[in-house]
Amino acid sequence: MDLNSVEDVKALTEYQKIDQIQRIEKKIHRLSFIPAIGGLMLFLYSFWLLWSGINSLSPAHFIIVASFIATIGHSNVQRTDLLKQLFELKYGK
Repeated sequence: MDLNSVEDVKALTEYQKIDQIQRIEKKIHRLSFIPAIGGLMLFLYSFWLLWSGINSLSPAHFIIVASFIATIGHSNVQRTDLLKQLFELKYGK
């Protein structure tokens, strides 16, 4: 693509900015499902523990629960970072 004028450069920059905004919004949308899926998996895991007849929790159970919590927390941190980037792109610094 040949850039012949300042307007062409501005248009290309604006197009790249819009494309980046759309990619960030898509990532935010995908990350919004992780807390719901993690909560559902913890719910199913608790039902499995209830129906399997396990009366005491071993450290392995705590590791599984902690990993779910860490995954959900990490996805929330990623979403926050992406929201900051999105606001910077849309509204400037």
